[in-house]
Amino acid sequence: MAFLGRVLDLIYVPACAACDARMAGTEDAFCPACAASLYPVGCACPGCAVPIEGPRDLLCARCRRWPPPFSSARAAFRYGGQLAFALRRLKLGDRPDLARQLAPLWRPALITAAVAADLAVPVPQHWRRRAARGFDPVALLLSRAARTTGIRVDLTALRRVRKTHVQAGLSSRARAANLRGAIRAHRRVTGRRVLVVDDIMTTGATFSACAQALCEAGAQEVTCLAIARAER
Repeated sequence: MAFLGRVLDLIYVPACAACDARMAGTEDAFCPACAASLYPVGCACPGCAVPIEGPRDLLCARCRRWPPPFSSARAAFRYGGQLAFALRRLKLGDRPDLARQLAPLWRPALITAAVAADLAVPVPQHWRRRAARGFDPVALLLSRAARTTGIRVDLTALRRVRKTHVQAGLSSRARAANLRGAIRAHRRVTGRRVLVVDDIMTTGATFSACAQALCEAGAQEVTCLAIARAER
């Protein structure tokens, strides 16, 4: 991962993460036209990060009825527009260079979320999928955003021990079943407050599976952060 980052530094040319428009001398992820499609989450449920109308820190009805296994969840933006397109380009379009361009966009959210954590860990990718793709998108996004922040990142504290089906298109129940027993945590998280990071949060099934594995390994507390929050 570090070697890949150094290679990307050598060939990096600032450009819009969505349309590739040149943006020399700026750290913005998107050109002005594409940036207009970004929507911050704003007021959201602290349990699952779903946008809601009402007082801040108000739990949604779902979280009150079925509390998640993690302490809290946040998201920087709503999933959609050119951000969704850029994340798909990164993950499906063989564009690891976009992780660097997207890093400044959600770094403030990472810094805020990491204040209450001892270390940040990415949602793990199965080694077969990582080998086929050549890189781990979430690990790369986290590594890039955490640079120069002082946030401790552990890329291997979580591992996916079973290859799972792609979550997109599955129901909430199917997502949970797909991930059951698929993720394990290293014992070095014992007694630590862990922030789990993913690119997109939809039903929370992936974060729940990670939180359960971390708690079983002895983590003191688990919080979650997604770059984008999709509708359930």
